[in-house]
Amino acid sequence: MQFKSVKELIEPLLKGGIEWQNISINGADELPPGKKYSQTTILLFILSILFLFLIPNGLSSDLIGYVIAAFSISVSLFMSLLVSIFDKFENTQFDTHNKIKDEIDRLKQKKNFFKKFISVTSYLVILSIVILILCGAFFVIPGLDKKISVHNLTYHFHEIDFKLTFKNIGILVYRFILFFMLLNYLLLTAFITASAYDYYISEINNKKIE
Repeated sequence: MQFKSVKELIEPLLKGGIEWQNISINGADELPPGKKYSQTTILLFILSILFLFLIPNGLSSDLIGYVIAAFSISVSLFMSLLVSIFDKFENTQFDTHNKIKDEIDRLKQKKNFFKKFISVTSYLVILSIVILILCGAFFVIPGLDKKISVHNLTYHFHEIDFKLTFKNIGILVYRFILFFMLLNYLLLTAFITASAYDYYISEINNKKIE
């Protein structure tokens, strides 16, 4: 398997996963024109920076171990869910013959729901794998649990240890990415669950008791 082939498969997956987060089952883009990032993404960015100050030592080795165990399980669960959802899609009839407009609209919503659910869930699988890699790096790269506090900063140029400074910046970047990924994962899991609930309830409500 060549890296180029993997890249060609991953890129549309990531693009689709990000795009479908902001597309409703009616096919409408919920992100305002001209905006590249939603308010939620900005909030996650701010929270990730805040956690850098609230957790100066970063995540503990025990917590990292729990995250690895949980995400290893979640990858398997999401993969099983993808197979199950696609199987449901394959068994759904999309024939519009002799159907009224409302019924055709419902079919379009169904198709959009399947695309949204599969895109975002596939994105979550990739996100889980990235988080596992980041957590694994904690046990490979020494010093990632080092305490970094604002009290260690100096405002005198001649007192700056550039080697230590770049090392600390690298640790902070690592922690920021990990915090952001974890928060994004939790949010997307809640998002896809709420989307599924909303769709299933609407389907149930549309079924009439005869």
